[in-house]
Amino acid sequence: MPAMKRYEFGVVTDEIDQDFARACSIARQEGMSYVELHNLWGKPVHELTDTELDRALQLTAENGLRAHLVCGMFFRPFHLAGISLDEMESHPLFQEHMDRLERFIAIAHKFQAPNIRTFGFTRDVGGDNPSPRSPDGGGIDEETLAKIAKGLRIACQRLHDEGLVLALENARSLYANTGGNMRLVLDAVQMPNLKIIWDPANAFVAGEDPATGYQQVKGHIVDIHCKDAVVLDEATGLTAWARIGAGGTDWHAHLTLLQNEPVDTYTIETHWQANGQDKAASTRQTFASLKDLIAGLPQS
Repeated sequence: MPAMKRYEFGVVTDEIDQDFARACSIARQEGMSYVELHNLWGKPVHELTDTELDRALQLTAENGLRAHLVCGMFFRPFHLAGISLDEMESHPLFQEHMDRLERFIAIAHKFQAPNIRTFGFTRDVGGDNPSPRSPDGGGIDEETLAKIAKGLRIACQRLHDEGLVLALENARSLYANTGGNMRLVLDAVQMPNLKIIWDPANAFVAGEDPATGYQQVKGHIVDIHCKDAVVLDEATGLTAWARIGAGGTDWHAHLTLLQNEPVDTYTIETHWQANGQDKAASTRQTFASLKDLIAGLPQS
């Protein structure tokens, strides 16, 4: 008989509160076992002082939590237009991001976090509509894909030396916005320590069927980001965030698919905030919805 699926829950802490002490306390109260470090005390994680990082590490330990991901803004925002493939590595913006990566590496080692987040560079949408949706997320042309692959390969090589994983997250405004486009990137980079943060709601927002996208990245996933969204305007693709189960992402179907995926880290990344309540309350509600959906899944 196959073993029951194991679930481990965590949160991007600023989805609870910028006050990291309060965020950790609530995560512990909710029965979570890990946190992901994005913005703490109003600062991006890489801008925290060493003293602030020491305090953050102390707070995670005091609350019985671990860090799963350094959730920084690496290769985002980063527009590739006007940067040639040959000059990319020496371009000042690329060097700026690689310097930022060194800080992420130091933080990852400090917190014993195995993963550092990256993005697939900023998509140049063009035209008058800032929020188009399409099943392929807009695709990636060969020239752009070569630049993306070069940048991520250099970063992967640096992290390989440190025993760390570069975790690529899909997001609408980026080239790697869907499972299909992430597959293109994975195949182009060809590095064993490039893994996937799979966000089915972000795939939905980009216009992809999340179930289809998942098939392209399964087996490479180290983290599931959990939230939901609704489409407000089909013509423009305008969307808004929603509580899990109240949006267009079929979370019941997706969680069923994920029962066969060897990843157990499910991270609340709420984004949605109900009128009149603070982020912590919205995150508690989102987490409760996720647990209810999991409880209703068929047991293998």
